[in-house]
Amino acid sequence: MKFLVSKDIHSNRNFVLLLGFYSFMLSLYFIGDIFYLAHFFGLNPEAVLITLKGNEEEFIEPLPLLSMLEHIHISLFLNILALFTSMAIVLRLSISDKHKGVLILFTMASLLFASLSFFATYFLNNNFVYFFYTSTLLWHGLGIYASILVIIELWFKK
Repeated sequence: MKFLVSKDIHSNRNFVLLLGFYSFMLSLYFIGDIFYLAHFFGLNPEAVLITLKGNEEEFIEPLPLLSMLEHIHISLFLNILALFTSMAIVLRLSISDKHKGVLILFTMASLLFASLSFFATYFLNNNFVYFFYTSTLLWHGLGIYASILVIIELWFKK
């Protein structure tokens, strides 16, 4: 990956095409993951809480611990990989270092808070579901924003 050393992501037209489509596919991944989470857990914090803790009146069983651990294990790995690669490309963009730093910090921190608040909701207190919901939407939105920044830089700026 020559661009990691030279910081010149415009040096090869095919590389520009590859990175642009990679960023486009990452944005589709982030959008698809939102739909997956909405389908699996629900569209609002109350639905997420019912999925995790169950509901006796509606005869909904709580999410088993093994299923919760499988979900967090797989999703955390995939999300870290997606965010790390997209942020590695963002580091090579011609935006300010402060913009890059804030984007990386908030994206990675919100992913961390989403994972921790997911565990905290399951094991500690139901109020952590609001942190999970908000931080999940935040890191997905920032991931999409980063992908759009890369696409604009690669395909629409020369």
